[in-house]
Amino acid sequence: MLRLTQARTNINLIFTSLAGGRSAMQRLTDMGLISGERLRILHNSGYGPVTVLIKGAKVALGYGLASKIIVKEEE
Repeated sequence: MLRLTQARTNINLIFTSLAGGRSAMQRLTDMGLISGERLRILHNSGYGPVTVLIKGAKVALGYGLASKIIVKEEE
């Protein structure tokens, strides 16, 4: 398990949990990111926004929110 900000680009990932509060979870749910959802990092420079592909849509997540997202690599 690792945080989204620690993952490399162009790797298939699975969202497992969130290390944040209710408002952060609601925001992710509104974007379509729920537990078990697949995603792919398109851009992660190690600071600033992290761009991900969720259900065919490109989404930019702020670094703070992205650092709260726990993922695992898809096998």
